[in-house]
Amino acid sequence: MYLYTKILIFSLLFFLSLKVYSESRDEIIEKGRKLYNGAGSCVACHMQDGKGQKGTIPPLAGSDWLKESSARSIAISLRGLAGPIKVNGKKYYSAMPPQLLFNDEKLAYILSYVNNAWGNKENIITKKQITQARKELPQDVFTPQTLLKHFPFDKKYSKKNGTFTPTYDDTLGDISSPVLYRTFMPGASPAAFAVALPGNHYYCWDAGESRLRYVWTKGGFIKANQAHWSSNGKPVAEFNGTPYYRAQTTLLKNETFEELSKTNMQKPIYDTSQAVDFPIFIEGIKEAPSFLGYRLMDGFPIFRYSLGKHTITELIRMNSEKTGIKRIFTISPPTKMTFKLTPTEKASMHSDCGKIKPDGTLSLSSSESSKFSIIITPKE
Repeated sequence: MYLYTKILIFSLLFFLSLKVYSESRDEIIEKGRKLYNGAGSCVACHMQDGKGQKGTIPPLAGSDWLKESSARSIAISLRGLAGPIKVNGKKYYSAMPPQLLFNDEKLAYILSYVNNAWGNKENIITKKQITQARKELPQDVFTPQTLLKHFPFDKKYSKKNGTFTPTYDDTLGDISSPVLYRTFMPGASPAAFAVALPGNHYYCWDAGESRLRYVWTKGGFIKANQAHWSSNGKPVAEFNGTPYYRAQTTLLKNETFEELSKTNMQKPIYDTSQAVDFPIFIEGIKEAPSFLGYRLMDGFPIFRYSLGKHTITELIRMNSEKTGIKRIFTISPPTKMTFKLTPTEKASMHSDCGKIKPDGTLSLSSSESSKFSIIITPKE
């Protein structure tokens, strides 16, 4: 009887192991590769080669942060990471949002791919590991400091990885070239960018919903470096200015940005339901936009996203007088469309194609939509 019981238990465990590892290592990595490279997924920031982007997005290829165990990368993916981080001896000013788009199984595939792509040779991660970590990890967004308290480096990796204190003032003054931070911003989804333009105009662009959130000029850029990142892991950036343009949303109330910065310091604003009133309307398309990533041109980010079969790019620069911003759009293939801006007494708006109505509506023909600009300037 005892021998029979042992055989039964062994057979059951063997069957369960077959179920857990029903896919080969290569099949798991291939599924992860496809998810990683999907529209709006990890590839948008970390790039297809896993090398990230200089100064802002750290690399995954060859990263010592992946060494020793998978607990560290699982924690970052589930809770996010805010703060200047040192990876393989280089400094990066960025934040990574929690990966809310993926369930435990898909996240396990993606992390397994990252662990074994671009020369990385780490473990396969299981859905069970993700599920357990989701239950056990603290709810707050991690900083490099708090993450390393939970999952410290071995001594051989610790010297060139971790955190650092910026040596310059945390509120930038005179902007002579574009500054781009991937960070948590009030009134936006966790996937936000803060950008400073020459001439001292600043904006928040929300990659979670592929839209401009707001623009301001007075009061300086965000506190995204020394003061902000050393504030006990509070992730949402602060700024002192008052936006002269703020895109309409149906979820957020009319809180001031000072209130948003102070009352939402524990967690970012998860404003991800707003794509239902996406400002670009193309007849017959009901789905939400998908963020496709960005590239830099002379330091200025060009954001890319898709809406149905159409690919849209948006480049934001100063206008010729440097008194406001110029939003330059392309749509491919061109199509008849309507752009809904938010009327405001604080700014004037006009377009080089068509006329913006008092309610903020701009209607464009197919030929006009291939490339057009919207200029927004604050009123004195």
